[in-house]
Amino acid sequence: MNAPSLAGKTALVTGAGRGIGAATARALGRHGAAVAVNYYSNAETAAEVVSDIEAAGSRALAIPADARVPAEVRALTARTVEEFGGVDILVCNAIGDTRSLNSRVGRSVPSFVDSDDGVARLRRAVLSQLDATLTCCRQVVPEMRRRGGGSIVFIGASVTHNSAPAPAEIAVAKSAQDAVARMLAQQLGPDNIRVNNVAPGFVPTDANAGPHQRTIMEHIAIQTPLQPNIRAEDVANTVVALVGDLAARLTGLFVPVDGGLTLG
Repeated sequence: MNAPSLAGKTALVTGAGRGIGAATARALGRHGAAVAVNYYSNAETAAEVVSDIEAAGSRALAIPADARVPAEVRALTARTVEEFGGVDILVCNAIGDTRSLNSRVGRSVPSFVDSDDGVARLRRAVLSQLDATLTCCRQVVPEMRRRGGGSIVFIGASVTHNSAPAPAEIAVAKSAQDAVARMLAQQLGPDNIRVNNVAPGFVPTDANAGPHQRTIMEHIAIQTPLQPNIRAEDVANTVVALVGDLAARLTGLFVPVDGGLTLG
């Protein structure tokens, strides 16, 4: 089967300066979409993503913005519309400042009910995730309605449906995002806007690099039917498949991209 063509479509990918976001932006551009490459602090790597997309024959633009801040997301959306004419695809990949979370990946930490700051940490994580997701949807959905429809993809985490090792904040925050995806799929369906949740397993990137990364990968590999471990490109390819015309009747899906770690 031929790869889906996204020619004539415009995609906005948040948190696209590195990791899964960068891979997704590149994949969308490779399949013909014009891509707004949003980044928070990785200007140099975002510029590299733009160069790669342009080398593949598509248009791209790097735009800085904090996806949690309404004024910045309004400016991000306006610049995307000004440059490319609208927004057909939104990929909500940004989750705010995750440096403290990534520093604890693979480490043994107390249950949040046994930690003095546990409730506060969970609250910050959930609010950061919801702000980064809903703020972008709030600004982009009117543009999709103006164009007669669109496709929104949330980058979630399969740990919301399995017991793979992860900080509790990630699992709880992404679970909240799961619920938002289902509700928005219902609410935006009449506008011909589809909402799906692509949920990767542990993807080794520079964001979670550290002494525990290899150990986590080996631990997960033992439990995973398909080998090898998941790559950012695997997640990106799933996003491309979901936003294309061949998936026009699919909405409200939770799609784990973890090699079968989450079954059923």
